[in-house]
Amino acid sequence: MTDTIDWSEWYDMTRGQAPSQLLMEALSYVKNTGKVLDIAGGALKDTKYLLQKGFDVTVIDKSPLLEKEAMEMKNERLHPFVTSFEDFIFPANEYILVSAMQCLSYCEPEHFSRVITDIKSSLKKNGIFCGQMYDGYDQESKSLHRAYQTADEAREYLKDLEIISFREEETEEGRTKHWHIYNFIARK
Repeated sequence: MTDTIDWSEWYDMTRGQAPSQLLMEALSYVKNTGKVLDIAGGALKDTKYLLQKGFDVTVIDKSPLLEKEAMEMKNERLHPFVTSFEDFIFPANEYILVSAMQCLSYCEPEHFSRVITDIKSSLKKNGIFCGQMYDGYDQESKSLHRAYQTADEAREYLKDLEIISFREEETEEGRTKHWHIYNFIARK
């Protein structure tokens, strides 16, 4: 699938924002610093926070804007890769935390199951996986080529992990955008 989204507006909007509340909550379950993976890191707001906390951060994003953001940081513990998560090669047993904030629905649906399996395999024992899965049940969402899950399907993807937190959030933007967001924190 060709990504036709211009991510520069999203980068501008999120640059300098506070880190994700879900990520900060997930970090309370991480006992030591080590290697973490920030999936679809965008303008690096969560990555910057993780670096400040002493983590060694691999960040992936398919937008070439990632390179510019990462170069400006000049941090030897930052390892950026401009790639989609469908194409990223997840190393086995590598990360103590994998953060997937507001991005999993952008995975190509035909690759979603494999990507989730690869993410879980990349976690060390007791590693934490946090992020969101979406249920796009409105008219606009059904027309997009995105990976959506029901609450039961989202839980099924996490069934081989210990689910620490699974919260449903309902959002609505006007009359055409309406979905459930499943915020989760799980431990391998």
